[in-house]
Amino acid sequence: MEHCIGFACKNANNFVILCKSLIMPLKLYLDKRQNKYGEAPIRVVWSFNGDRYQTTMGFSIPPAAWDSRECRVTPAAYNHKNTASTAINAFIDSMKRAVNQLENYARTQNATLTKPLVKQVVADVMASGGEYPYDKEKAWKKTLVERRLTKDRYFEHFKGGKYKLVGFGKDSETLEDVVIYQALYGAGQIWVRPFEIFFSKVTLPDGTEVERFNEITI
Repeated sequence: MEHCIGFACKNANNFVILCKSLIMPLKLYLDKRQNKYGEAPIRVVWSFNGDRYQTTMGFSIPPAAWDSRECRVTPAAYNHKNTASTAINAFIDSMKRAVNQLENYARTQNATLTKPLVKQVVADVMASGGEYPYDKEKAWKKTLVERRLTKDRYFEHFKGGKYKLVGFGKDSETLEDVVIYQALYGAGQIWVRPFEIFFSKVTLPDGTEVERFNEITI
């Protein structure tokens, strides 16, 4: 069981595992499970379009060596394989850069990120040895362009009311991802809602879980 406030979460062992300073769609945290050396694997979660892809980064570290606020390994830390914090942090920096590049490019191209593409980007970053894979970025963008939206998308709120998706953006103050959408009733009011809330589920009084905004065809 995890209890969250903002982006800081505590698991059953009362460890703060999610980064407080890292804005979605990327989260890095330590798994609560540890190996025989008392080290926990670093996990990466990339949320996109109401979906998410998560995996381990291939590194395990002592929990005391994880800076949960900065989402980095503390300086001068090593794991049992003698992997230095600088090497692990290089992978983390490359992962952040890749996520930012693809998220921003998807918005400008009105394209949709898919799980196969996200999985490939993560794999390319992990195979790069800590260096940002500039040679792979062109292929990522080409795949995104091929998935450019060619038709309008519509959603219906769980309480009723239909909306047209206008686009995606970021809050200028918090850098939080937002969804921009327009009502298909009344004066056609345009609304902005945090991405994570728009593509979330809600529990009805009878216990049924439904999409807050369900995509429909008009």
